[in-house]
Amino acid sequence: MSRPVIASVKDVYKTYEMGPVTVEALRGVDIDFLEGDFISIMGPSGCGKSTLMNLLGCLDRPTMGQYFLGDDDVSELADNQLSDIRGARLGFIFQSYNLIQQLSVVENIELPLYYQGR
Repeated sequence: MSRPVIASVKDVYKTYEMGPVTVEALRGVDIDFLEGDFISIMGPSGCGKSTLMNLLGCLDRPTMGQYFLGDDDVSELADNQLSDIRGARLGFIFQSYNLIQQLSVVENIELPLYYQGR
């Protein structure tokens, strides 16, 4: 029995304009993430790992290509729609914790739930 695809990146490109220079961070990336998989994104500095993670986390959009989260093509959504998806369907563990120092641990955990109306 085949496992369902929970996320899929199809022919994704991401470029950045740095003054007169165009940086191609991602060039034609294709990945399917199957239910139950554990995925590791590895590579040398500057190879596009963070760029790919920002796209997968709906923090950024591809320059070209498509990103499907389940059956939804999220590559063309507006900022507020991406924000809703981040709040309802994705979780993040950052290298630096990004906690709000004025809040307790419990309050930091409760904050996103507050914005979700829970």
